Amino acid sequence: MSKKQHKKKKTKLRFNLSFLYLFIPMFLLETVFHFVQFGLFDIFTFLRIILFLLFLSIFIWFICSLFKKKKVYFIVGLIIMIWFSAYSFVELIFKNFMGDFYSFGTVSDGAGRIAQYALIFLSAAKIPYYFCFIGIISYLLLWKFVKFNDHGPVQLPLIVGILSFLLMIPCINLGSGVNSIFDVYNSFSNKTIIIDKMGIEHFFFRDLSALFYKAPEKIIIEDDPDDDPPVETVTVKKRAFDDSEWKAIAANEENSNMQTLDSYLMNRKITQPNEMTGKFEGYNFIYFMVEAFDYLAIDKDLTPTLYKMYTEGYSYYNHYTPLYSCATGESEWVSYTSIFPYVNTCTPNYVAAINYPHALGYLFKNEGYTTFGIHNWRDEFYERKMILPNCGIDTFYDIDDIWQDTSIQHTDGWQSDSMLIEQAIKHIKEINGPYFCDIITSVMHFPYEESTYWGDHYLDQINEIHPDWGIDYKRYMSKCMDFDHGLQILLDYLESSGQADNTIICIYPDHRPYWMDYDTVMEYTRWIDPNRFGENGIYRSPFIIYNKNLDGTVNYNYCSTLDHVPTIANLFDLNYDPRLYMGTDLYNGNNTVILANGNWITDKGWYDTTSETFYPNVGVEVDDGYVSKTNNAVQNTIRISYLILDEDYHQNRRSICYPKKIEE
Repeated sequence: MSKKQHKKKKTKLRFNLSFLYLFIPMFLLETVFHFVQFGLFDIFTFLRIILFLLFLSIFIWFICSLFKKKKVYFIVGLIIMIWFSAYSFVELIFKNFMGDFYSFGTVSDGAGRIAQYALIFLSAAKIPYYFCFIGIISYLLLWKFVKFNDHGPVQLPLIVGILSFLLMIPCINLGSGVNSIFDVYNSFSNKTIIIDKMGIEHFFFRDLSALFYKAPEKIIIEDDPDDDPPVETVTVKKRAFDDSEWKAIAANEENSNMQTLDSYLMNRKITQPNEMTGKFEGYNFIYFMVEAFDYLAIDKDLTPTLYKMYTEGYSYYNHYTPLYSCATGESEWVSYTSIFPYVNTCTPNYVAAINYPHALGYLFKNEGYTTFGIHNWRDEFYERKMILPNCGIDTFYDIDDIWQDTSIQHTDGWQSDSMLIEQAIKHIKEINGPYFCDIITSVMHFPYEESTYWGDHYLDQINEIHPDWGIDYKRYMSKCMDFDHGLQILLDYLESSGQADNTIICIYPDHRPYWMDYDTVMEYTRWIDPNRFGENGIYRSPFIIYNKNLDGTVNYNYCSTLDHVPTIANLFDLNYDPRLYMGTDLYNGNNTVILANGNWITDKGWYDTTSETFYPNVGVEVDDGYVSKTNNAVQNTIRISYLILDEDYHQNRRSICYPKKIEE
């Protein structure tokens, strides 16, 4: 064989490395993103990401090679790197700004809010986020200065790409621990875990596919952990229900998901009456969801009415408001339905047309209460005019209804909460008999960095008390003072109308104040003892129940917005079946707080889903099976919630939602 022939033959056997022009920048981008958000890769994450990027880069290179022009590959690769760099950059900002990663199922709802505050949104970009653009830079530098071998058969790299894909599938669950990453990936039930364990570029494709494919929910039926001390029950009463109709319906059910739901819910523990059952029976109920309400808003000097209600009413020290995909709408919706929302869509808008006959509004309505809601903004972000009636709220008034009264002042930015409360009082005056009034505020919403009417309204008074605070915290407090003024108007009205003794006011937040440095927030609220559970501490939030005759009790049980409905139903002794709610009456013991990313908190400690680590509280020891049992119970709560929504369960089982009690 001649030297020329030998050289020619050797060239044919060389491995084509052109796919590295794309693989290396994608891997650098992945490394930067992961380090900024999560820290270093673990070995299993590294393996999954390498295999996926090998497959993806080879696949794109192969498709481009069919066009026979190298320029096609360069342009396509550049577009891909621009997209993924920008996509990763925005995901990091969104996580910092909104507290969660966005997905295509939620971004349309969040985009409306962000579009209004585009400059503030971009200002949330920390310096490390800009390193995401190393993907574009490295791509261009490789093409300019590095010559990868572009000869040889395409079949060899293609085989590597196919093998990478085939190997990646069994590698998904390597090192998965308590959580099956495959189950999380398949059900798309936790964005944070998917991004952490699979990579941001892989997440993009899984997110796209989630718009069209939803895996069946996997329900793991195990006994829920029950390590709480016995709760004092009221022996003169007992909750027991006649399930004969439910059983008859279930016996004829052919839908397997409905069968699963019937079996799971019917066999749940019925929480029994306790010393708080019926304490507020027959009282009027005013339910406040307060925009961006944090402990910072409770100030003895600047918000004295709120401080009075917090210290003289019932307060709940370990109450949490998880930050879901679309925080305000979902916190509100969860507090009506006690259903855990989808993680990849704005649930209340997605299921707005579904009726919830077990919801809080219906429980009061079924007892003869007049129910109405009022909000000082319009349906720009959430379909409240559809959602609230489906939760039992007979009449809903928004800002356009309020502005029909031409004497109402219009201000720049969010509208006054004190004005909103005055309008609520106007409608209360028209009601004969008990009422459930749902008030949804807005004035405390960001922005805090820029001048607005209510953000600047009380600055002189704040400067006298807190001259060293930053301007954004002062503007937040100025807005809080408007809300506090409205609360005083409400208390004065209840007293003068003779309703103060038999009216309960409940106050909770939709989410923490966005875009505030939370270390500073904690520094300003040390009176509340900012003892936090890692990154979860920012979701700890005020929850207040107030009546002039209460005694300032602090409750330390763990609870969240998911527990509102059964807790309120027990306090008012409404006719409800506790098995139908994903939350639990907080007076029956410490509940499990489930955050949107799957992390959970109990009185024993907290569990981090991404590191799959349980952090016990100081001095607490738990059995070996506690974490796995609690984790299974948490996953059941989430997956059962999804099935309830998928199957429109409560509407299809409407006849059981107002349960038939067994009288003793």
